[in-house]
Amino acid sequence: MKLHRIAWKTIIAGFIAVLLMCRASTAGPVPIKIGFVGDFSEVSKAYTENAFMAARMAISDFNAEGGFWGRPVQLIRRDGGNDPDRHYRHVIDLVRDEKIVAVFGGASSLCLLKASSACKAQQIPYLISIGNSQSVVVENGHPFVFMFEPNTRMESVGFSIFATLMPWQRYAWIGPDYVWGHDIFGFFKEHFENIGAPVEWAAEVWHPLGTKDFTKNIKHLIDARPDALIVATWGEDLRHFIRQAKTSGLFNKMAAFGWFSLISEDAEHMLPEGIWNVSRGPFNYLADKHPQTKRFVREFVRQYNTYPLGFTICCYDSLLAWRQAVLNAGSAKPAAVADALKGMPFVGLRGDSVIRAIDGQMNCPTFFGRIVYRPEYPIAVIESVIEIPASKTWLPENEVQSRRSISTLKTDN
Repeated sequence: MKLHRIAWKTIIAGFIAVLLMCRASTAGPVPIKIGFVGDFSEVSKAYTENAFMAARMAISDFNAEGGFWGRPVQLIRRDGGNDPDRHYRHVIDLVRDEKIVAVFGGASSLCLLKASSACKAQQIPYLISIGNSQSVVVENGHPFVFMFEPNTRMESVGFSIFATLMPWQRYAWIGPDYVWGHDIFGFFKEHFENIGAPVEWAAEVWHPLGTKDFTKNIKHLIDARPDALIVATWGEDLRHFIRQAKTSGLFNKMAAFGWFSLISEDAEHMLPEGIWNVSRGPFNYLADKHPQTKRFVREFVRQYNTYPLGFTICCYDSLLAWRQAVLNAGSAKPAAVADALKGMPFVGLRGDSVIRAIDGQMNCPTFFGRIVYRPEYPIAVIESVIEIPASKTWLPENEVQSRRSISTLKTDN
């Protein structure tokens, strides 16, 4: 009787084992998981949501082509808001719990620095398309961080080159009071001093992220009577500033240029026509220049019924680069992909591109143009575009190494 019970237990155990094996065989290949950590709820919400659409589109494209060696790619998103600690924790948790092999997205500079430190600790590639402080890839750079936008120094030097072509001499500034804003302003002033441009600063206005009432700031700017105003305010703050500045007539009293990447749906024509905009990826200009970008824009609009922002162009490029690195490495393992990304050429939405090995910075151009409204688009676009290549704006490699060495010494002390 006892032997009979043992035999039945053996048969049942074997049956269960066969069921589990069948389930495993029909479950399909194990997906390659990647994470997208961004600000889906606060100051850069509109940018992040638009960029995430491109990430979803890229993954759909990859999987339609068979993924990698028959394995599909799975994209997992997390909302870090504008909280650096949440960005850090999301990276740690995604690596531990979901076994992701790369992190995409980004947010404000402080969030980037924390997320980047988590990626360094976990030795996993961090491919940034939102937020661009130079310190992330230079002073605090490491082998696992890569930037797919022109960094703050590159944009500032590009701004300065652009501004020297204009007749303005008295400038005013408004921007957010944190590391990104101060970096941009510092690089801007430094380059003007280096070229000996006769510039006078009529006013500096700083505000915290999350500002909604700009009444006093706008009055101060108007009273300063500059020739031109540099607007570094961004995200939801920019939306509030633009509305109040238009009501006050500010844009009729001075020229203006800045980061006017507001929202992709601009049905109310919020942005004043004729002001100068810096863009990390003007879709209309790039679509006219590159066939692959024209296809991307057409498909993006078809899928989402909206247009891609500059951050979105950068995001899609970061996914294209990661895909190329995985194929080059013959593996999606984080260390192998990080090594493959260094110095890697690839074709993106901005044309022939390369990722510099020393700092993981893509050779991103900086684009300037005048904001106009055209019947074929429901939103503002830029025309009369000036494209400044990375070769004229990024930090020389010996300077990257020097700054990184100084930063390391400060950390050690």
